[in-house]
Amino acid sequence: MSLSRTEIEARVLSIVSDALDRPAESVTLDSSLVDDLGAESIDFLDIVFRLESAFGLKIPEEEIWAGSFDGVGSDPDALAARLAELKSSRPGFRWDRVPARPTRADLPRLITVGTVVEYLERRLAEGAEPSE
Repeated sequence: MSLSRTEIEARVLSIVSDALDRPAESVTLDSSLVDDLGAESIDFLDIVFRLESAFGLKIPEEEIWAGSFDGVGSDPDALAARLAELKSSRPGFRWDRVPARPTRADLPRLITVGTVVEYLERRLAEGAEPSE
């Protein structure tokens, strides 16, 4: 059984809303877990646990949060190039809160509900079967 993107989105939106005790209507794909929803370190652990349970996956903690920055490393030019790509694909994100030349320390602020959905979509497409 495979899940559609819409089904993955619905599950992730619900999980994040519940984990962070936020009204469902305040959680969108462009919501920054840190800046918009107030997530802290302990919340990330809770979200990962809930995602693992909901999708029947083992999620290495550092892997999901690397999100859209896999392979960028510490190269500031590679980071800037990847951010330019993200800006064009995520116009609804509040880019005004991100420094013009962000560092790796700024990356957690870029974790959105959408980046979590994309990560899960990739994992499930690689053959990991979700739980019912």
